[in-house]
Amino acid sequence: MTRTTLAFPLCALCFLAAAQTSDNPAMNAPDELAWKLFLQVNAGAGGSNALFETWASDTDTFRAAPEFPLSPSPMRLRPPVVVTQGRIAGQRNGRFMPLIPPDSISREESRRNKETFDFIVANNLYKVSGLKAAFGKEISFPIGAIEVKANWRPVGDIPEFTLNRVSLADVPKVFHVNTGADGKAYALVSMHIISKLVPNWTWATFENAMNPRRCDILGCIDRFGAVTSVVAPNAQAAKGYPDCTKSSALSAMISSAAWDPAFANYCLKGTQTDFLDNTGLANRLGNSITEGPFVGRSSCLTCHSRAAWDKNGKNLYGIGFLNGKAPLGPIDPAWFWSFTATPPIDQSTPGRTRIGTSADFVWSIPFCAYDDTVNPPLTPCKGQ
Repeated sequence: MTRTTLAFPLCALCFLAAAQTSDNPAMNAPDELAWKLFLQVNAGAGGSNALFETWASDTDTFRAAPEFPLSPSPMRLRPPVVVTQGRIAGQRNGRFMPLIPPDSISREESRRNKETFDFIVANNLYKVSGLKAAFGKEISFPIGAIEVKANWRPVGDIPEFTLNRVSLADVPKVFHVNTGADGKAYALVSMHIISKLVPNWTWATFENAMNPRRCDILGCIDRFGAVTSVVAPNAQAAKGYPDCTKSSALSAMISSAAWDPAFANYCLKGTQTDFLDNTGLANRLGNSITEGPFVGRSSCLTCHSRAAWDKNGKNLYGIGFLNGKAPLGPIDPAWFWSFTATPPIDQSTPGRTRIGTSADFVWSIPFCAYDDTVNPPLTPCKGQ
């Protein structure tokens, strides 16, 4: 497949090249890498837009004729997927799954750079008929792929949300603010960034320093960008945390950043590079906004590893929950195969039948695929 031109500045190309050296910062210095990605995706791109806001949204990608934006357009936000899917699951089961974040007013969007967009479109992964045709194939995004999930709140809600630590007048100084397609001003409260610099992607999540639940339950860990590298969770939830004072190394990077100065008020919540630690315990990473009340059992890698579709091109595992809980730990082969043999299971095990195809950790594919197999066609992830 012909590689496309990456849709970010030349300096970012240099960074990506450096990230593939033998030093392997994606695995050995994930917190530093996370901050470099944060500076990259939030670089100024004209007007009030950060670079990631000029990339393709789910609305741009998963439709009859996908089109990468030629110019910035207002954000088309939607309720968080876990809220929407959680309500559906609750209706089906006669009860609500524990999926409604405490920040239920937030709106969300997913954006992808040109290389990610081109891979999805070139392989027809934006529509259900394409997923049916790709069933049983191995999907692997190119190294330059980057995706961002951003969560926003109406600007007018920020003072109460921050326990009145931020006044309405100061919101644009503390939070990155932009305008939605509905004409309302929204403040960015959190952000996930993933990149394909390693086969299982790199995972990092950021929150504004004033988010009251920022380090609740899991704590916060930043061994590169924060003076206090490990922040323990408060005994009581939703009480707020001190600012994440930046290290000298990060401050030097920020000093030359061409971006909205408000981005300096965001903190790295943590990174994830593997399913397990070196004692076999499951690693956890979650965002107080995006993952809400199940943040205590949140693992970006494990959850996204369950992004899959069946032979009919339909989402196989809803929002990824397993027996009503967020899964932890490594991938289970039974998520993608049925077996007539007994364990141990490996690639030489006979009698296996494919039941699911991995979306290479990208949930937007099974969630948002444009359903061209029904009449009229359905667009599950159309922004508002």
